[in-house]
Amino acid sequence: MPAAGYLFDYGGTLDGEGWHWFDRTVHLYRRAGCELPVERLKEAFYAADRDIAGEARERRYRLRPLIERHVELQMAVLGDDGRRFARDVAAGFCAMTEEGWRAARILLGRLKGQAKLGVVSNFYGNLEAQLDEAGLTVFLDTVVESVQVGLEKPDPAIYRLAAERLALSPETIVMVGDNFERDVRPAKATGMATIWLRRGRAEPPEASVADRVIGALAEI
Repeated sequence: MPAAGYLFDYGGTLDGEGWHWFDRTVHLYRRAGCELPVERLKEAFYAADRDIAGEARERRYRLRPLIERHVELQMAVLGDDGRRFARDVAAGFCAMTEEGWRAARILLGRLKGQAKLGVVSNFYGNLEAQLDEAGLTVFLDTVVESVQVGLEKPDPAIYRLAAERLALSPETIVMVGDNFERDVRPAKATGMATIWLRRGRAEPPEASVADRVIGALAEI
């Protein structure tokens, strides 16, 4: 799939090869021996996601402080039922993210010079700090972060803005992401080609929308 540009989601794509943050968190609770219902874990995760946004932007959290604080905020919902798992969850999340970064550095290093590269992400306002720590900034021509530009996925406008920043028409760009509704469908609506990064053997919700389905970044 030749392209003049590639855009990538960050969370679940460049930092985890198909591991959506919530799914990754549930996996880590289970691995640590936590048997709390998924709905309670979901409530805790998204409450923390909401509450951390302002401070993450202000403090420009790097990886470990961000995740440790996120897990700490989850305990406001889980209480003592979750607290004994917190350290293992935070440590496991960071380790999985660092592994994802290694795969991303290899891929972006191969693509650099062949196409323009960018990131489009709904994030907390500290994405540049994450990308710097990951060693990915050097490969990127643009970073479009939701809270910094006042646009948010799945609004196709955020993808059009990314194309403008790359000085490319959408039809010459491939968007790569793990979230079908936020990454694949809206990017496709702008005219971009799309690659869905799935976890395991998951099937795309709508086969005709993703131009390609992959299980690892190296497949690009």
